[in-house]
Amino acid sequence: MRSMKKTLLILTFVLGLALFGAEISLANGGPHGGYSALTDACAGCHRTHTAAASQLLIAEGEALCLTCHGSGMGGADTGVEDGVYALTGDPLLGGGFVNYQGSAVSSTHSVDSSHQNAWGSGRIWNSTYDCAGCHNPDSGLVWPGAPTWGISPGALPTYPGRGQNVTMPLTCTSCHNPHGGVNYRLLQQRMHPSSIQQEKPAGSGLVGVTSNEVGGENPDQIGYVADYTTANYKLGLGDWCTGCHFTYHQDVSVQPFNAEDGNSLITRYRHKMNVTISGGAYNLTTSLPLEDPSGDGASADDQLFCITCHFGHGTNVMMTGYAANVAPAYDSTLLRVDNRGVCQDCHKK
Repeated sequence: MRSMKKTLLILTFVLGLALFGAEISLANGGPHGGYSALTDACAGCHRTHTAAASQLLIAEGEALCLTCHGSGMGGADTGVEDGVYALTGDPLLGGGFVNYQGSAVSSTHSVDSSHQNAWGSGRIWNSTYDCAGCHNPDSGLVWPGAPTWGISPGALPTYPGRGQNVTMPLTCTSCHNPHGGVNYRLLQQRMHPSSIQQEKPAGSGLVGVTSNEVGGENPDQIGYVADYTTANYKLGLGDWCTGCHFTYHQDVSVQPFNAEDGNSLITRYRHKMNVTISGGAYNLTTSLPLEDPSGDGASADDQLFCITCHFGHGTNVMMTGYAANVAPAYDSTLLRVDNRGVCQDCHKK
């Protein structure tokens, strides 16, 4: 009897270890966080003595991420180039960088370090060097993958504060933290938004991004399994986007702004953000994603935010007629619906 009890205790302990180990591997999505003392995750990206790139990485920039997340690579279930979740074949919520739903993309965020305009990025800094006034190699306010900012060629760099559109060479780690963290989708916390719905940690001034999926409040917890195909946003993602697209939270521009549409420095008017779309001043419905602060599904507190209209990675929609060649981007601007039909989806004129 004593021997049987001992055997059962050992089996229970071994089973517990197995389950615990399996759960650890899921936190923040496989190798991105949830590390144990004996983790094997480091070897997925790093080499101690034979690294091919800085930071002891096995590859440089986006090439490292695409060794798992690239088309047909099989190292991750989230194929960001084609925007497909491998386990089900469903489209990813963020779109794709090369294709989406079987079609070539018409606009994307860049991930290859090439410079791309961050439209609406202007604000007034007390520096003639823009972000580099603070984020420079001597300040300590830089990190691997941090973008190098510069004035967009069509903007007016002589404007006081130089707070106009800027260009930046984005890579995957400009937005995502490869080591995980407390934000939904491994999103970086190093942002400077114009408003913050929620902070993580509290009082830090850093944007907290959450979803209403199980574990979406704290993706770093053991056992979190992300939902990559069902829109279930809670709070913070719209504020997070304005870390780069700062002025898009200003209904009326605080300073005259050069949007690079040929009208030079004038007051700009922008669509309201982070607003409820039903009840009160509005009574709208939409099939597009909304933020759901209460987590109770479709209800009066649901808010319009950046991802309501735009994909984060890339879109395959087309622009024709009046919707084509609209300045300053002259492309589909990551929109979710052909011909800028996101407007009609809400306003139904």
